[in-house]
Amino acid sequence: MNSGPILIALLFVLTSGLPAQAQVAVKAEVAKAGSYFDFESLPKPAINDLGAKATWKIADGRADRSSAAIAVLSDGLMPAGNDQPNQNFFFAAGTEGGLIAVDLGAVQDVSQVVTYSWHSDSRAPQVYSLYAAVGDEPDFAIPDSASALSGSKAWKKLADVDTRPAKAAQGNGAGNTARGGQHAARVADAKATLGKFRHLLFAVSATEREDAFGNTFFSEIDIVTGDPAALDRIAAPELRTIDFATVDKAYSFTIDFTQAPELREWTEKELTPIIQQWYPKIVEMFPSEGFQAIKHVRFRYLRDTEMRGIPAYASGDTISMNADWFRGQLDREARGAVVHEMVHIVQAYSGRGRRSQGYRAPPGWIVEGIPDYVRWFLYEPQTKGAMLSKKALANAKHDASYRTSANFIDWVIRNHSSDGTLVQQLNAAARQGKYSSDLWQKLTGKSEEELAEAWRSQ
Repeated sequence: MNSGPILIALLFVLTSGLPAQAQVAVKAEVAKAGSYFDFESLPKPAINDLGAKATWKIADGRADRSSAAIAVLSDGLMPAGNDQPNQNFFFAAGTEGGLIAVDLGAVQDVSQVVTYSWHSDSRAPQVYSLYAAVGDEPDFAIPDSASALSGSKAWKKLADVDTRPAKAAQGNGAGNTARGGQHAARVADAKATLGKFRHLLFAVSATEREDAFGNTFFSEIDIVTGDPAALDRIAAPELRTIDFATVDKAYSFTIDFTQAPELREWTEKELTPIIQQWYPKIVEMFPSEGFQAIKHVRFRYLRDTEMRGIPAYASGDTISMNADWFRGQLDREARGAVVHEMVHIVQAYSGRGRRSQGYRAPPGWIVEGIPDYVRWFLYEPQTKGAMLSKKALANAKHDASYRTSANFIDWVIRNHSSDGTLVQQLNAAARQGKYSSDLWQKLTGKSEEELAEAWRSQ
């Protein structure tokens, strides 16, 4: 008796009522160079997804003091540049990340989740695990730690996401070969929705531990129900920029004046010549073994609300300038402030990739004293902006930073540096993570304290 057809028919009856096997997959991409969140196959961030009406909270960990509030993840707004802390959410420096909990308010049929981030370096990639729950499970609770999450049976893990280049090369997304840039990661099921859930949980991890700054700059998280094509998407802002280069084309620059169009004329007439002349001069001033200066430097004007009262700061390849402060300083300190920040770009003291090899961060007075030395004693000595009266000098501390430390460095150079290379050697040691107080004795024959006492007594 041939029972084959009967067994096949019975197997079909037994299995046809089972749910289809989930095929959740992660797709990760980095946006096209020079674009505004334009990806090869992933969509731009949405404005009106489920996340816009959801309740977001930090379940574990803490936001960095420079981070935006967690609501920035669902506001439909994106940063205008690659290093805008207060336009992104990120966990505190030096921490391992944390848990982000999302309450959709009711059970929703979630079709996909897409996360977006943007930074110039290791804060661009995303590393997290996505969990979901209905909320009526027997032991359901919002976990307040990773251990509480691992011990809960209420939460279903949907996917592990890792957009770092090495992971992408292993199959976690296509087209992701850059650490910095605009990253997007989509969690979706090719044949069905992810499921019906009310709660989502993002268990976020740091992207690297070479230094304290490895927590992702998350710009937006989209939670989608139904057809993703039905959502409204962000539009690229109208950027206003000036592009120029040094005469020999060795270095190029972009100044973004989108947020300060009234400063364009001053910027073109007064600021660009200073940048063209002084950036290569600063690079030549501070060489060290194996060092290559950044070839393209970006400048941008930001509103005071974004700068939080800071006149200007440098990070990576970008100098941010407080447009409100600059307006009042065009004929006073604006130019010098840019020279100071260009020195920071060239200093490159981050130590990324070297701290595991014994890198020692230089003290703050060296970090700020050298740029102010270049500014006040080389770029604009006629202003005498770092001069100290005899009375002020007698009570001064050489390591007070900025102008005071610049004054000390200048005095030591003039009195104890026969070949004039002291500041270059200080900078090279600091860049390589080898600076110590003993360096003053080696370079001048006198200890740091002996020099400081002589400086105060001049």
